[in-house]
Amino acid sequence: MTSNLADVRSFDPDIDDPYVEPGEEAVIHVDDDLIEIDEDAALALLAKVTAALPDGGEAREGQQMMVRAIAAGLSRRRHVVIEAGTGVGKSLGYLVPLAQLKRRVIVATATKNLQDQLATKDAPLVAAQAHGLRVAVLKGRSNYLCRLRVREVGGDGQMAFEDGDEVPKGVASQMRRVLEWAKETTTGERDELSFEVDPRAWRQLSVTPQECLGRIQCPLGSTCFAEAAKDAAASSDIVIVNSHLYASHLAAGSTILPDHDVVVFDEAHEVLDIFATLLGTSLNATRFRAVATLARGVLGSAGADITTEVASFADRFAIALEAQVARGELTGLGEEATALRSEGSRLITTLTDLLRGKSDGEPADEHRRLRALGPAVHLGNDLTRLADVSDDELLWLTQRDREVDLELSLVDVGPRLRQELWPAVTAVLTSATIPENLVRDLGLDGAADELRVPSPFDYQNNSLLYVPDHLPDRKSDAAEAAIADELVDLIGAAGGRTLALFTNRTVMKRVAEMVEARVATPILVQDTLSRQRLITLFREEAAASLFAVTSYWQGVDVPGNSLALVTIDRLPFARPDDPLSQARRDRAGDRAFYEVDVPRAAMLLAQGVGRLIRSTTDQGVVAVLDTRLATASYRSLMLKRLPPMKRTRTKTEVLDFLRHLDASHPST
Repeated sequence: MTSNLADVRSFDPDIDDPYVEPGEEAVIHVDDDLIEIDEDAALALLAKVTAALPDGGEAREGQQMMVRAIAAGLSRRRHVVIEAGTGVGKSLGYLVPLAQLKRRVIVATATKNLQDQLATKDAPLVAAQAHGLRVAVLKGRSNYLCRLRVREVGGDGQMAFEDGDEVPKGVASQMRRVLEWAKETTTGERDELSFEVDPRAWRQLSVTPQECLGRIQCPLGSTCFAEAAKDAAASSDIVIVNSHLYASHLAAGSTILPDHDVVVFDEAHEVLDIFATLLGTSLNATRFRAVATLARGVLGSAGADITTEVASFADRFAIALEAQVARGELTGLGEEATALRSEGSRLITTLTDLLRGKSDGEPADEHRRLRALGPAVHLGNDLTRLADVSDDELLWLTQRDREVDLELSLVDVGPRLRQELWPAVTAVLTSATIPENLVRDLGLDGAADELRVPSPFDYQNNSLLYVPDHLPDRKSDAAEAAIADELVDLIGAAGGRTLALFTNRTVMKRVAEMVEARVATPILVQDTLSRQRLITLFREEAAASLFAVTSYWQGVDVPGNSLALVTIDRLPFARPDDPLSQARRDRAGDRAFYEVDVPRAAMLLAQGVGRLIRSTTDQGVVAVLDTRLATASYRSLMLKRLPPMKRTRTKTEVLDFLRHLDASHPST
């Protein structure tokens, strides 16, 4: 980070209290005047920024197209939706015109990787040329060390969790390392730690938004890391958040984030599902257990009965939800779960009343009481909301890891956004892949200018799209073995260098085992190491192949010699039993497959395909091992969303191409 980054700061808006500007002198005013962006000045700034890039930079027509479209759209208070293909450099394409606004803008990203890239790379480049531009990064409160928790925990003697249970030796050791770091850090940000801290250790030294006492009530509020960072960022021009936090801002009545009248949603293809989820709520047994644990440390023997009852209830609630999922009842609440919801609401109300009534202890006891009270109140409010589900909402169950979550989601977010968000802000939405119906689904139809900026990469000469026609149907019992056979041949020809993407974790593991036993190059598998460690190993070991699902379909950037082949085991359609997708199908009627399923699958497929070519010199093959892309009636709708790659069904052509690449760039 360059010295110019003194103006790139971070603070946390994820609090229950409304955001309040610190003082008139620090406020960036938001008004109803027309937004004015000088297009020529913005293009001149873009030229300065690109010229200052480490590699010397070059003018990119796609970035210039973005600057013109955003300048024109925002100046007319029109929303702008831009699909910018891989290699366009969309971050600079929107940051440069935003730098001309001289008013606060929120930039919301769907992933932490992009948020970090904007904060440490792209925004500083623009700030270095747009003198006086101030940039802030907003993180959740739990990302900061809590000075009060540090003081309470201390470092001497045997540590204990808040309910009195003894802390395991390894966790206690990590807590002591964090406490030593606390003496020297100036920001208290978790990301600054030199080691990967155990979540249990960090949890004891930080607080959630619901547990936080707030600046006024906390005895260390005046020196709070989160509050200090928030104050430092209050006068920033560009504020970088994640899209989940922005959705929470809207759900809280637009009271969480600083005032702004322009917002950018990068990775906009994620916005629909993020808003559908965050404008609802989520509940599971763990939340009951956490509230019981916090309250037990406050109420002691006087609350032993109720905290034990809440903990016991959590177990019964988990069993009821698991049983409902096992029966295939994924929407609504069955009779047993409905009765338990009512019982849970009664228990949490009783517990909350006890916590409210116990307010005559020492200051330290009062702090613990308030930290327990916040989550209890929050849980009680969510239980009340789950009792009154509207026609526009869906109550559904989903299995995550070892627990069932009860989700309340908005089926159609368009009307809500059209009423509450779009009249208040002017938005830029951009992504490498914009789903076909995104503008309509977000309630922007008729209110947005749309632009498609093609990738500058030479896909025709540098890549092949291979869809074999000899594989069995994916529903066939022989499909997995056939895919393993195909991967063995392809990985062997490529000399490793393969990102093998799957739609199902169990299938991925089975195929990975079959392939690993038959190839001479290393096989990395998702979940065996941390995501970052796997990607690092994949980049550093050119001969390695990485087998992965879900999040690896997007956000993985491995340019150069380490990636020559991307394989996709099947077209990424949503599961037929996915409740939220089914609710959207029901609303779409007869054309549900083409209105709901195909656009989503085409977008995800394009995201997966986009992992291959990441620079002008990259070359390689994308192999989609699902014959439907070659034979189905909807194949043209999917193919048109993909880059203009040369296509083939001939395996020998693919193997020859991969062998040539391997010979040109040996891995050893």
